[in-house]
Amino acid sequence: MTRWSFILVAAGKGSRFGEQPKQLELLGEWPLWEWSARKACSLERSGIFEIIVVVPHKLMDRFDIERFRTRISLKLTAGGETRRDSVMAGLRASSCEWCLIHDAARPFASNALCRKVMEEAFARGAAVPLLPVPDSLKVMEGDSIAGYCERSQFRLTQTPQAFPAKALEEVLVAGNCEVADEAEAWISAGRKISWVQGERMNFKITYPDDLRMARIAALGAVETRTGLGYDIHPLCPGRSLILGGVRIPFFLGLAGHSDGDILCHSIADAILGAAGLPDIGTIFPSSDPGYKNACSLDLLENVVVMIRDRGFRVRSVDAVVNAQVPKLAPWIEEIERTLSAVLFCEAEGNLTIKAKSGEKTGAIGNGEAFACWVVATISSFDPLPESQFDPE
Repeated sequence: MTRWSFILVAAGKGSRFGEQPKQLELLGEWPLWEWSARKACSLERSGIFEIIVVVPHKLMDRFDIERFRTRISLKLTAGGETRRDSVMAGLRASSCEWCLIHDAARPFASNALCRKVMEEAFARGAAVPLLPVPDSLKVMEGDSIAGYCERSQFRLTQTPQAFPAKALEEVLVAGNCEVADEAEAWISAGRKISWVQGERMNFKITYPDDLRMARIAALGAVETRTGLGYDIHPLCPGRSLILGGVRIPFFLGLAGHSDGDILCHSIADAILGAAGLPDIGTIFPSSDPGYKNACSLDLLENVVVMIRDRGFRVRSVDAVVNAQVPKLAPWIEEIERTLSAVLFCEAEGNLTIKAKSGEKTGAIGNGEAFACWVVATISSFDPLPESQFDPE
């Protein structure tokens, strides 16, 4: 797979916005810049290998990347006085052959748009998202209207914009002047650039009114879903007892085609159900010898990646494990740590595990089996459904 650098430009002064740097303004639960950074984290399977956040030198301590839980390399670098300088700083901090350049002031770019731009650039050499101009245009002389322009020949430019990293750096160095965006520098250098259909929701926050509009859009617009998972496995000799990815000393283990980890299985089913996907037995069938004695924690990690590729992340998991023997309470804390590292790799979440006895009733109470119930909540990375391009 081609490796991409996601360069998030968050070093602007925001002179048209006000005194507070707009990239640090709260939008919902996160600062504005974090929306795009977390979006990039969700694109690992699409080829994003590293994320470089370009920030004002004097404000670097206000950009907290330590709380991001992601396997993608994420780092800060200081920007410059101009956009060109900041993008150059991001390129010099990157290591991939291809790059996506995105404005931190555009929090609502969808996963689909990012992928379309990447695919088009890889096929054509460089790409940018464009939208038609919906309003009529007027030519001004001072404060007076002097005429009009035919809007059909114009397009609005958005980010992310995609380029071969080395070629873009050469263009910016050779140009040696400030540009409105990287596509302008690319075109000025005589290079061809392709385009894809942009998104209306991918608007740029430039003025305070834009932020108010974004807050209205984000409020209640993140899609939240809930799923239910259940599993039961008998105890048998000759098996290790694995629960939540943790090996628990006991003379019996849970039967199953994989390692029998009913907690991971139930969590996976709850997450898959919330995402509208088939259950774990359908996705990882017992008829497939490749899953014989498979680590269920690895299967759960694959499920988390599956829903992330569909624009969702796990927000909370509430689990009840029903077992008579052995006593599970001493292991709950370790199990929660192990599972949290897999479930909440992009952002903070809430995990609760409760161990209940079978009260010496039925197969569970007689020490013959374990059962598990899980409720999982997931939410979308995209604040609104992906908008459709409408040339009208």
